[in-house]
Amino acid sequence: MDDRLKNLRRGAKSRLARYLDLDPSDLSRRLKRKGEPTASQAKRIEAFLEADPAAEQAEPVQSANVQHVPVFGYAAAGGDDRVALASDQILDQVAVPNGLLRGDAFIVRLVGESMYPRLRSGEAVMVERNVPPVRNDDVLVELTDGSGLIKEYRGQRDGYLFLFQYNPEQEVRIPLIKVQSIHAAWPWRRR
Repeated sequence: MDDRLKNLRRGAKSRLARYLDLDPSDLSRRLKRKGEPTASQAKRIEAFLEADPAAEQAEPVQSANVQHVPVFGYAAAGGDDRVALASDQILDQVAVPNGLLRGDAFIVRLVGESMYPRLRSGEAVMVERNVPPVRNDDVLVELTDGSGLIKEYRGQRDGYLFLFQYNPEQEVRIPLIKVQSIHAAWPWRRR
């Protein structure tokens, strides 16, 4: 079964994780440790692997009660903490109840501890495009080079964007000429 899991098409491991009610990163860790699945998980994995390949590639069905939000990848929250925001880098999709978001949104997963304890490595952050930043709230700053940073918004003046990180505590200044846009962000914890 391990070889079959390793050879799944892109995105299939994420779908398998959702099918097993696991976080995709948790499934990856379990596969790397080569731990044996429980008997019920083994049956569900087998059923997933035996499913029609065409169904495996199908896009998620849009429901009237949810909207599907893309997961773009991982953002390092420390040092050089930029994430590529290219539209061809979607790793997964998450169903979000309608009415919860104020507009177009996507999710970024964090690595690094520069925003700890406010945000932790591995945590998903919901980013709402074109929702104005609020002082002392988290934002994703989209830069003109196509990358982005997740930090706490402190304001703008004298041609600079002022941000803050917690670990180590320091102010981050970015010339506004390098800023494409600023989007509201908040921790996304699936319940």
